Amino acid sequence: MKVSGKNHNIKTTRFAPTRFGWMFLIALVCMLLGSINYNNNLGFLFTFLLGSMAVVSILHTYANVKNVTVEAIRSQPVFESQDAVFDVILQHLPAPYFGLRFRLNDSQETIVQTTAEIGNRVAVIVSSPKRGCISVDKLDVVTEYPFGLFRISRGIPVIGTCWVYPKPIPVNQLSTRDMLAAHKSQGLMRSAIDDFSGLRAFQNGDALKHIFWKAFSKGQGLLVKEFMQNTSPELCLNWDRIRSKSREKKLSILCAMILRAHKLKLSYGISIPGQIISPHSGSQHKHACLRALALF
Repeated sequence: MKVSGKNHNIKTTRFAPTRFGWMFLIALVCMLLGSINYNNNLGFLFTFLLGSMAVVSILHTYANVKNVTVEAIRSQPVFESQDAVFDVILQHLPAPYFGLRFRLNDSQETIVQTTAEIGNRVAVIVSSPKRGCISVDKLDVVTEYPFGLFRISRGIPVIGTCWVYPKPIPVNQLSTRDMLAAHKSQGLMRSAIDDFSGLRAFQNGDALKHIFWKAFSKGQGLLVKEFMQNTSPELCLNWDRIRSKSREKKLSILCAMILRAHKLKLSYGISIPGQIISPHSGSQHKHACLRALALF
């Protein structure tokens, strides 16, 4: 599933020393006070040298994230209890960037040592504790490069979603009899399509519209066209016919039935309280049914 993502012009940038940065600053202040107390020129030189290096490192830290821009976000649907993976597509970066950490909506961080290893694609993981639709609206890009003394976090507004479907029951717990029992009627609904199968000799009672008159005009006698009815089963999986009192268990069973019906290339639909999806087939239909279960 492709999920569009566009950047807004409003971006937030936060700056703060790290734990090591605070220790470094405290040490620098102590060195400065000692140099003043003892009037030590070498101490002044060393203190101001380290201080100037720290100031320059701040510029490099900010430069490491300022040009990071998101082009789009893509995701694939997952099942409940699985982690959602968002593929963050970055615009072309003019130069490699180092020590970047990516985080969506305060989720766990994805650490990238250098962008030269990943190109323009970063996989960011977001936990999905329950079914439904996960929405993300902010991407944090964090760096402490080059010395780990200062941390700059750049918040980039994005738009992205990932569907979390109900967790299906194991395949070995689902039989064809269960699927038929969940069907809303006693038997399968069938859609008939007549396919031409061959010719046979005319018999009394045959319909005149099936006579092959072209063969009769050539003196080949009366022949009748035969048709074979090609039937394809259609299932309508009904919520009320699932044998379980648990709401989530019913969703898990229906989810497994949809996956199996899709694998068998059957035409199927679902009937749940408040919504009915007519029988059909194909990947888009499968995801439409699973989304209905995810939002139920």
